Amino acid sequence: MDRIPELSVVIPTCDALVWLPDAIASVGADPRAEIIVVDDGSTDGTLAWLGELAVRDKRVRFLHGARGGPSRARNLAISAARAPLIAFLDADDRWLPGKLDAQLALHRAHPEVCFSFTDYRHVTVSGEDRGGCFAFWPRFAAICESAQCETHGAAFLLDKPVAALFAENVVGTSTVVVRADLLHRVGGFRETLRSAEDWNLWLTLATLAPVGVVPTILADYLMHRPGNMTGKMDLRVVAMRMVAERHRAAAIAQDKSVLRFFDARMSAARAEIAEATGHRLSAVALRLRALVHQPTRRAAIEVLAALRGQVGSR
Repeated sequence: MDRIPELSVVIPTCDALVWLPDAIASVGADPRAEIIVVDDGSTDGTLAWLGELAVRDKRVRFLHGARGGPSRARNLAISAARAPLIAFLDADDRWLPGKLDAQLALHRAHPEVCFSFTDYRHVTVSGEDRGGCFAFWPRFAAICESAQCETHGAAFLLDKPVAALFAENVVGTSTVVVRADLLHRVGGFRETLRSAEDWNLWLTLATLAPVGVVPTILADYLMHRPGNMTGKMDLRVVAMRMVAERHRAAAIAQDKSVLRFFDARMSAARAEIAEATGHRLSAVALRLRALVHQPTRRAAIEVLAALRGQVGSR
């Protein structure tokens, strides 16, 4: 590929060969894109498979990582990317038809946008559709509904983007298309964060330029829970607090009400840990706190579930 691509697709992978071919195939045969896959120390034959694929598809370039984690793998690919726009796709996720066309059109219409993202759906390993992301977050769902009334369902630019993304982390990494120049300016993903590094990056970028939204489900996010999930939840809560402290001032400068939405998120996350570790009374209290800060039907249902768990444990 001698010409400069319009888009660089970045795919980090580690022992995900069972899903990787479908992820790459979902990019389609778009000649505007180069595909950069970083094999982060896989032991499942990924590197050999990528070598064979690169012979057949000249858009594919692959790099070898060393178990540095997804942030380091993505940053390695960012440093090698040649296009002015970079799209992220995890090895176990898939894009749906029309995704790139919709986002590239948005970026052409609004070159000032720092990044864009789309809605996506949660899909289990067995293929069960667990629903879209935007609908899961009540505040953002209301933002989308209001914007779509004005734009007739078309893409739009977020009003008060730092506040919106601080209140609810609605951005799916596998849906993002971002300006390469701004990624380089901010240094990419913060590798010292052990979790929530994606949320940190989106908030950082949102302080620099407008953010675009395509309110259509254009990607599948695979839901699977390997490993010690309680330990991972602990890490995420700690990281979320660190990220929140870094961006709190910018968020409340746009909308002070976001603090109660963030508090509801933190309370719900801590409640999950309490439930997983058998601290049922604490879980009830945290679920109630989340309900007070964000009185939604889902929060009420979670309180009732926590109460049933507390009664059942006696």
